[in-house]
Amino acid sequence: MKIVTSGNKYIDIDAYASCISYSNFLNQKGIPSKAVSTAKLNESITKKLLNLNIKLDKYMPAEDDEFVIIDVSNKNYFDNIVKENKIIEVIDHHTGYEEYWKEKLGEKSKIEFIGSVATIIFELYEKENLQEKITKDIAYLMMSAILDNTLNFKAKITTPRDITAYKKLEKIAKCSKNYASEYFLECQQNIEEDLKTALENDTKTEIISGKLPNVISQLTVWDKNNILDSKQLIDDTLKNFGNEYILNLICLKEEKSYIIASNDLLLHNIQELLKGTINEFYLECENVWLRKEIIKRAREIR
Repeated sequence: MKIVTSGNKYIDIDAYASCISYSNFLNQKGIPSKAVSTAKLNESITKKLLNLNIKLDKYMPAEDDEFVIIDVSNKNYFDNIVKENKIIEVIDHHTGYEEYWKEKLGEKSKIEFIGSVATIIFELYEKENLQEKITKDIAYLMMSAILDNTLNFKAKITTPRDITAYKKLEKIAKCSKNYASEYFLECQQNIEEDLKTALENDTKTEIISGKLPNVISQLTVWDKNNILDSKQLIDDTLKNFGNEYILNLICLKEEKSYIIASNDLLLHNIQELLKGTINEFYLECENVWLRKEIIKRAREIR
């Protein structure tokens, strides 16, 4: 059995949608597969998406299981069910481990700096002429993944491939023209209902470079104000992960990132990295940044 899975702490809509859609892809090719995760689901996976007819599979480990890793390539963060010696494929859009997996897996390593992993999965359907096997529910999942990971196509990581994939999926889903705003407003509602859990479910801990702390959290909302008013809760929550942190608060209405930092020195270091204006306890950037873009920038200017 091919087990399609992702990270061990939490998964976002890109990992969730891509695991499910790639497992379906393999099954359509006659390759028995399951989409599995033992991680928490973060707030980008809305209630409407969870209520679709297609979901993650139940899983009982077996000796002949082989693993396909989606939306993560740092082996320290793979789902706990993964056995490294049985990994047969890695599909990701985070940089840093391309050479490692290319050497181990050859063409079965697909790591590209692109907006969404769901875009790569959609292109695999097209390559195998299986796009007719994409149901409306799978299309909704993949569309949401592309929207979330490209910040409604405003993030610098967005490529023409992401836009093309979304437009084709839109025709399959036959959704409303306002789907993007509906999706992001539901995400914000989920976040504001339980901000503490939302922060915990989208916080990444990794040693990256001296320019960044080891704790980097990210939230995507339509309107930033309610979140900025919750500075004490943010501080109390993220300091449970480490003394130094940043929160990348993405405000889609203004098309900007607001970076909240655990201390003034760190805030000024982030200003050197990303530019922008410091206002009280946060840095107002001139544009939106995704966490993976911030990490990539920090690595490039070590």
